[in-house]
Order: sequence, then structure tokens, then C-alpha cells
Amino acid sequence: MIRGRSPHYGKFTRTFPDDPDGDALFQVAQLGSDLSQPMEIDFIIAVPDEAAGKSIARAARAAGYATEVATDDNGDWICYCSKEMIATYEAVVLAQEELRDLSAPHGGEPDGWETVGNNPEGPDEIEPLSVAERLGGRGGW
Repeated sequence: MIRGRSPHYGKFTRTFPDDPDGDALFQVAQLGSDLSQPMEIDFIIAVPDEAAGKSIARAARAAGYATEVATDDNGDWICYCSKEMIATYEAVVLAQEELRDLSAPHGGEPDGWETVGNNPEGPDEIEPLSVAERLGGRGGW
């Protein structure tokens, strides 16, 4: 478990498991986001092609996510599934499990998540934190 201090909210008592999701949430809090308030989280689903991405996007929209299907810098297809939520460890893990279940029938696989948080100084002042980037391209699933 990790405990920390937020520069905007003082010491917080929230603890995080010592894994990629816990580490990322800890960093979000350290950068000044209030984890008790909603923030947009973008979950990344690697997909085999555009058609699969569109199928996953339809299923994710039905589950309450905003979606976008695009290619990344390497030309690989990605389905971004975004949701405004309170970023508890349990909620982030549950969302990833839900998206894994939605994407598997279409050949999709979760590949991390990112957020700019809800820092009161504005999201443009911090870089998005990405579990996938911290793990060299694959999320912690």
C-alpha cells in the first residue's frame, strides 16, 4: 500500500495497492487531483482493425462510455473509451474488467488508461498519466 501527500489537498489517507493502477492513481493525487471528485479517464483498447474498433465502440457506448476509434502514432487501431468517474482503485479496475469483457469478442484487449485528472490549476498544466506508457506499451491486465 502507498500513502502520500497532495500538494493541493494536504496529506490524504487514501491507500493504493502496489501495482500499476495504484501507482498511477497515487501520481494523479500527487499532481493535485482530488480523487474524491469526478475526473475523465480514458481507457485504451487495442483492436485488430477499424471494424473491430467500431464494434467495441458501440458496445462501450451502450455501457455509458464516450468513444473514439483512431490509429495511434504507429498506425495501430485503438478504441478510446472515456468516462467521467470518481477515480477509486476499485472503480478503475472494474471499468477495465468491464471493457475487457466488452472487447474480447471482437479481438480487442485493454492497453492502459490515462487521465489529466481534475487539478484545480487546469488539465493543460499536467501531462496525461498513462499506465500503458509506464509499462512499456501494455497495461497491467
